[in-house]
Amino acid sequence: MIALLLALQATPLAPANTPRPAHDAIGYNVQVTIPDTGKVIHARVTTTWHLLSTDPIRVELDTALKVDQVTLDGRPTTDWRRDGEIILISHRHRTGDAAVTDIEYHGAPWDGLVFKDSAGVRTIFADNWPNRAHRWFPSQDYPSDKAMIEFHVTAPDGYQVIANGDPTTRIAGTGHVTWSFVTVRPIPVYTMVIGVAKMAITPMGRGGCAVRCIPLEVWTYPADSAYAVTGPFRRVKEIVDYFTDVVGEFPFSRLSHIQSSTIFGGMENSTAIFYDEEAYRRHRLSESTVAHETAHQWFGDAVTERDWSHLWLSEGFATYFAALWAGHVAGDSALQATMNKAARDVFGSKSTSQPIVDSADNLLELLNSNNYQKGSWVLHSLRGLIGDSAFFAGIRKYYHDFRDSTALSEDFQHEMEEASGTDLGWYFSQALHQPGYPKLEIVSRYDSVGKAFQLAIRQTQPEAWGLYRLPGFEILIGDLLVRVDIEGRESHFSFDQFASPPKTIVPDPNGWWLSEIKVTSDK
Repeated sequence: MIALLLALQATPLAPANTPRPAHDAIGYNVQVTIPDTGKVIHARVTTTWHLLSTDPIRVELDTALKVDQVTLDGRPTTDWRRDGEIILISHRHRTGDAAVTDIEYHGAPWDGLVFKDSAGVRTIFADNWPNRAHRWFPSQDYPSDKAMIEFHVTAPDGYQVIANGDPTTRIAGTGHVTWSFVTVRPIPVYTMVIGVAKMAITPMGRGGCAVRCIPLEVWTYPADSAYAVTGPFRRVKEIVDYFTDVVGEFPFSRLSHIQSSTIFGGMENSTAIFYDEEAYRRHRLSESTVAHETAHQWFGDAVTERDWSHLWLSEGFATYFAALWAGHVAGDSALQATMNKAARDVFGSKSTSQPIVDSADNLLELLNSNNYQKGSWVLHSLRGLIGDSAFFAGIRKYYHDFRDSTALSEDFQHEMEEASGTDLGWYFSQALHQPGYPKLEIVSRYDSVGKAFQLAIRQTQPEAWGLYRLPGFEILIGDLLVRVDIEGRESHFSFDQFASPPKTIVPDPNGWWLSEIKVTSDK
């Protein structure tokens, strides 16, 4: 749904889209009190740092929230200043040292932590993506700086609280309860969330048990709870089982699917996926969305794109794995129908004129067909190019090597090159850095004298898109499947196996390439 190390500026696959964090946040401890009425929260965030330089510690916090006190290594300090949303805390540590900061603050968040009256019931849900976490708690709001998170949420009595990780304690007070949660693995800041509402909780069994069983739940507003077992969540266990088998161990200790007030159809918060409350209430939420958000637990949450410009490593992966799930439950035709729909979305999109790896001033603009549908086609075409064995071996190795960390497109490229034993630089260059897609015009001609069937294949896409290589491109000529290497503006091929003109020509019959194709005959 992502900031960058300076050393990566040299690679063509890594244009910087966000600034480099000054230091490494190891873990956040967020203590927040939710009011009975109104929106003013009181909170304290303790952050453990690994210092990368002698520069001041830098965190972001929205200006709607007032800082009451700053503490450094257990002692109040006045050696800090605020420049708009940026809080700078000076220190005397050396590079490589550890430091601990406490920031106490209060105020009414206008975004990030959303207070809402839903069907007459008060709800509070965090909605961080892409860089809105600092709207309600001080953080390094970049995907490149993953950290562990511990939440202690004090909420009015009678409400349930959900957050990332495992619930640890629940301590009752006078009119309120403090709920605690902790993660044992680092997650991106944009997935660090809490939810406070009156909820019905439906256990959905355990998934991923071929490796390690994890509990599954669906959290809904009480009036909507029946939809948990009859709607898109009825196969959440099977979805986790399938992705565990294809990719590897589920990366966290539990998974909850939660009806919420997120602005997105689904939001892949680590261990606590949020879904749009209205889509849920009106039964418009699909199993495909559930599969997509579940796949994000592996790709996006466990393996996180290091910079926003590489968002396809999250959204393209989740889109393709949702398509694989469709194929798993309904056959290859369902997979191909899903990919055909994705192709049509790309063909009709304004984003087509831009490459996949791209920057944007408004990060929400990255939620486009390039990073979702076209990103899924990058994976699908790669699978067709190198074969299932190498493709899925590379996927598993990529997940294993970058789990709990971050990656760029070149990291994925190297894993797939190692798995396939093939130089794939040309493929990733055209797939990620060229705009558009190949448009092919195939003209056939039968030479009755020489008994040869001839094909001229021309790339007709706009010049600004560049030319594409399509090695091993399949064409079904009558009953004969042939493979040709398409390269350059125009390619010519001749086949002498035909005593008469073939009745049919079907290019790319197995649907491996994202392309628009027109077939004509030159009689």
